[in-house]
Amino acid sequence: MGFFNWSAPAIKRYGERWTVEDTQQIAGWLGPFVPGDGHVLDLGGGAGGLARRLAETLPAHVTVLDPTPELIAHVEPSDQLAAVLGSAEAMPFEDDAFDAVIVTDAFHHFRDLDASVREMARVVRPGGAVLILELDKAHIMIRLIAIAERIVGEPAAFFTPKGLCAYMAERAIKGECERLVGASYRFTGVVQKSWPAA
Repeated sequence: MGFFNWSAPAIKRYGERWTVEDTQQIAGWLGPFVPGDGHVLDLGGGAGGLARRLAETLPAHVTVLDPTPELIAHVEPSDQLAAVLGSAEAMPFEDDAFDAVIVTDAFHHFRDLDASVREMARVVRPGGAVLILELDKAHIMIRLIAIAERIVGEPAAFFTPKGLCAYMAERAIKGECERLVGASYRFTGVVQKSWPAA
């Protein structure tokens, strides 16, 4: 049993940390890319705390995709919110199915980053958005977190903002990184084209 399986109850509680102000800010970043009745993928969205709020705020259809059954079980589906069990590396969706994908505190957990980014470019329509909220690996506290995550078997693939921007641009998702509070930053990119098939 992996870290996220046994820690699901605590993660569910942590997932409720999103405030109205947080949600409105994130919805503002996604809004230009998501038309009325649009579709957003919350990749690695866990128990769906943010997804539920986004579905109410945008408004849009929001789908949570997460590989941990114990987390997906906590998502409460509705007309605007769906939960799907699956991995970032092999998403069970058609091409161009979403207007945007959001990844919060999860990108560094993906075990095959190239496959995950290829899948983002495939399932998000050309001109759609990839929004990643992450932590800067140059920050001393994040280096300590990375060590702790590796101890429990997680990849801890943190980037600096500059590094993530470069990594994504090389993979047909061009965008910008903006520092937020503390070690946090956001990458907002636009899907240019899908990668060739692997």
